[in-house]
Amino acid sequence: MRSGRRVRYGSGDNAVLRMALWRAWKSKCYWCKGPVEFNTCQIDHIIPQDVSDDRLKILKVEFGLPEDFDLNDPQNLAPICVPCNGAGRKGGATYSEPVYMSQLKQAARHRRAVVASVRGFGRSGKVAGHLLEVITADLGQGNVREEFLEFAPTIVQILAMADSDLAGYLSFERVEVEVDRQLGTEQGVNVSLDERGRMTESLLKEVCGADLASVFQAPIRELLREIGTRATAGFEALESDSPICAGEPVRDWLVVDVESLDYQRERDVIEVTIGGVFECSLSAGLTRSDPRGDGLEDLQGDAVVSGTFTASASWDLADALSGLEAGDCVIGEWTQESWC
Repeated sequence: MRSGRRVRYGSGDNAVLRMALWRAWKSKCYWCKGPVEFNTCQIDHIIPQDVSDDRLKILKVEFGLPEDFDLNDPQNLAPICVPCNGAGRKGGATYSEPVYMSQLKQAARHRRAVVASVRGFGRSGKVAGHLLEVITADLGQGNVREEFLEFAPTIVQILAMADSDLAGYLSFERVEVEVDRQLGTEQGVNVSLDERGRMTESLLKEVCGADLASVFQAPIRELLREIGTRATAGFEALESDSPICAGEPVRDWLVVDVESLDYQRERDVIEVTIGGVFECSLSAGLTRSDPRGDGLEDLQGDAVVSGTFTASASWDLADALSGLEAGDCVIGEWTQESWC
């Protein structure tokens, strides 16, 4: 695709655009946040492509979108897995404003990288075409898969010899973390590990005798408390004729992704650092003075929050019985879209 040409979803072959979206969103389905193989990845319109003109006009006003907002532009596109794109999941359903806004903001952040990737692909001519054939090959076919597994390592080795920094890959796992022992409640955590992350996980297991579930337990518990505290403050800050008092928020759903895991050693202490992102939908009972001056009015508040977090844990090698000591879990970026 020539530089300057508009990048958008079309009726023809969208393989290059699909690849660019898949890379920008780190090989994950934007809806469930789980890893998705490229060959099964689909392109989804965050605001459904078949939305009526009248409904789209309303959405543009509600979401503060520009008048020339293009449903087929990367700012409205994201990679999605087959189950989530079905009728029983996201499909073509219409969701509340905060849910849309959270996804549209992420798509907007990825837009520049997606456009640059699509426009840059194909500059080398034949090589790009051959690579695209390999990338889009159906590995579900036995002979294709066998051939791919036999010869793909050669390409990886060539890449490593050309630039070793580009030969890395991400591995994915799902870790269930106990957040309430009394209730037996667990929170799933999606973990993406690069080479350094895998090395850190091995060190935790072999030296500290700790698995990721135990390492994540204290930080995730603290993250949940902090999300609740901040969401409550956000509800009580809603514009209103009278002050709002919010009850304890209830989580409808929460997605936690750990995207970095690293360690460093200071003398006899190993310090592990954790970095990730989260997205959460919450609701809470709200109370305020009735605008008519007649007692109190009960409302329901809903919100979608998202952000980044960092956490740490340390292990004293000189005191093997001390165990892994959890540090603070700190929220960095924080976005809250609330309504009642």
